[in-house]
Amino acid sequence: MRWSAVALALAACAALCQGASTRSLQQADAAPAPEAESGACCARLEALGWTGTLPVVILESTEPIPLEETVVLNYCTCPNGADFKSHEGEAKVGVRGNSSKKAAKKSYKMNTIHPNGTNDNLKFLGMPKENDWVLYGGDEVDLTLGMRNYLAYNMARATGEYASRTVWFELFLVEDGAPLTLENYNGIYIGEEKIKRDNDRVDIGKWTAENPTGGYLFAFENDNIKPDDTPVGPIPGMEDPFVLSYPKNEPTAVAWLAKYLTDLQTALFADTWLDPQDGYTKYVDGPSWVDYFLFTELSKNPDGYRGSTYMHKDVDQPLAMGPAWDYNEAFGECCGFPFEGYEENGKSEPGVAGGSAIAPNGWRFLICADKERCVFDPYDGISGWFRRVWNDTRFREAAATRFTALRASNWSDAKVSTLINDAVQEIEPAILRDFGKWGQYTLKDWYATPELQFTTEVQELEAWTQQRLAWMGAALERAASPTYAYPEDNQVPIPGAAAPVAASTAG
Repeated sequence: MRWSAVALALAACAALCQGASTRSLQQADAAPAPEAESGACCARLEALGWTGTLPVVILESTEPIPLEETVVLNYCTCPNGADFKSHEGEAKVGVRGNSSKKAAKKSYKMNTIHPNGTNDNLKFLGMPKENDWVLYGGDEVDLTLGMRNYLAYNMARATGEYASRTVWFELFLVEDGAPLTLENYNGIYIGEEKIKRDNDRVDIGKWTAENPTGGYLFAFENDNIKPDDTPVGPIPGMEDPFVLSYPKNEPTAVAWLAKYLTDLQTALFADTWLDPQDGYTKYVDGPSWVDYFLFTELSKNPDGYRGSTYMHKDVDQPLAMGPAWDYNEAFGECCGFPFEGYEENGKSEPGVAGGSAIAPNGWRFLICADKERCVFDPYDGISGWFRRVWNDTRFREAAATRFTALRASNWSDAKVSTLINDAVQEIEPAILRDFGKWGQYTLKDWYATPELQFTTEVQELEAWTQQRLAWMGAALERAASPTYAYPEDNQVPIPGAAAPVAASTAG
């Protein structure tokens, strides 16, 4: 879908601003079908005297789970009253993450398999059938112990675009072949879907050499390129390559996608970039670009444009943004990496963006417009694409109209508050058990108790998000105005809060 004058003008923006394709909406709205519970795993926990109320996953290995490889182990799940079926079997499990691998509490990648080693597609924790899963254990950066990822994926999915489903559970981990005991408790986790091509995940067509226009699933990962990754590029004007997730080991696909991205980059920065025939609009899927922009800005994810930045392209379709991934440092979390020029825990002067890298005010995509803020990573991934399309009045109008529609529905203050507080009610006892296991790493010195840390951090997360939504509404209203002036009109006070300090450059 193009940024045609008809599609993106305010008078005709309704279709664009009401959501993504029917395919994406079907993905987002699909709910797990009710299933009967089988109780073998639950019975084992009951025999131990376990009294938790969340679903439980048990992983049992005869050896420690390695950092870089996977190990085949036995697993089982206990719904614990949730409306899905228990499963037990074998899985390949390894530690996941980059810097988070160094943390005491690990997150894991899990591939469910049959005894013969083939993939076992099943409804793990009630999610749609597949075989690749993420067991996300939070980290030592997000002091809410995972709430940022939970909030992110649910709010992203509420736009109608696909984002990972989420299921809170508690994990027991045996790594020495010994019988299961309560000492094997490993904390609270979120079950997530690995990003991959699938009818219930990123629903794109199969790539073929006969029609290499799609499907493609790839990401920008700054300089986190692994030896077995499939790089695409770097394309002219960018320092690092993209990383192709699907298809794998297809040189024709790599060459085709590299040319497509080069053509997009060329068209976007050409003098004729707004030409209805030869401009950039024929390369981009309008609804997904608007939604990805709005959600990345809402979360103010420091990696939103530069790491785990996923894109996809279906057969004979333009480039779509998303799905959303990796938000542990988002929603105002300190300290605004990779942005220099901040002081006092990330709070710097507004700069041309209108706010610091972690403040509720200011545009994330414009942070690196002040070059002194981004000495370490001046390219800032694909944020330059969005700095460019921001100069297209139609994009600003479409973003403002779409945001207004979301605020009247799934992004309302009430919906956000309910999403957060319902989760707190569900998980707080498990959070406190997690502190009992990992508190020496996760409980900060400035909090007297785990209860105080969790309650305070969640309240601050909610308050920051509500302030951010309010600021974006005011800023987008100004940006969509025919009299919008850059960068002066980015200096928008947070409604109901003190005005930010005015400045023309970063602090």
